[in-house]
Amino acid sequence: MKKTLSALLTIAVSSPVIAAPQIPSDAEIKGRNTYFITPYQATCNVTPVNQVTANTPDEAIQLEQIFDKSLGYSLTLNAKGQAYVQLAIKEWNEKMVFATNPNVKLTIKGADINGQYITNLYCIEQKLALHHVNTHEWGSYLVELHGRPNQLISLRIVKE
Repeated sequence: MKKTLSALLTIAVSSPVIAAPQIPSDAEIKGRNTYFITPYQATCNVTPVNQVTANTPDEAIQLEQIFDKSLGYSLTLNAKGQAYVQLAIKEWNEKMVFATNPNVKLTIKGADINGQYITNLYCIEQKLALHHVNTHEWGSYLVELHGRPNQLISLRIVKE
């Protein structure tokens, strides 16, 4: 019994876990919209500009964008439904709000995502899903975006 339990714990600890996105409750959406009113309203006012889409992480390095206060891009995902953006973060412990289309999955290697798929109640017609991102160090971060093949998407970033 002890060996079986030990083996199960070893498997559970060493197996990779793929977490599904946490969809927030209506109460959490309303609470976050109230608490984060300034950055949420700011995402509504960022005008996305057309950006060449990086189809691979290597291409993204060549198109690195420096984040200061806000960024906004219109991108077309590739035939696999992917796009990459390389962000240069200038501050330690930078807290940002990313806004994307609701069906777009966003990942950032080396950063924490604390709250995802929060409906922006300040510009409902723009259909923005908000994601809170925290980087712990200054440097370059690769943003991976996944959606439908050849989908036109919006990516907006503001300081939290």
